[in-house]
Amino acid sequence: MPVVVKVTSKGQFTLPMQYRKHLGINKDSYILIDEVGNFLVLEKLQKLDQITKILSAKAKEKKITKEELLKTLKKIQAEKWNE
Repeated sequence: MPVVVKVTSKGQFTLPMQYRKHLGINKDSYILIDEVGNFLVLEKLQKLDQITKILSAKAKEKKITKEELLKTLKKIQAEKWNE
């Protein structure tokens, strides 16, 4: 049964409890959101390897190398330690 939810000024919305219960979504769950035409499709990710595959595909699509990623992560880490 469709449910209408309100989007906040920060672009956030709450998944109704009935869907969270049915799909076993909790505060530590990850959700994949994809745009299909005029629709947003949400999918609960089951395992960390699903997230890794998605991120790897995006990195390949954007031609980001492992070396570039590690360099950027080290830079961000150094910046955070100096705050």
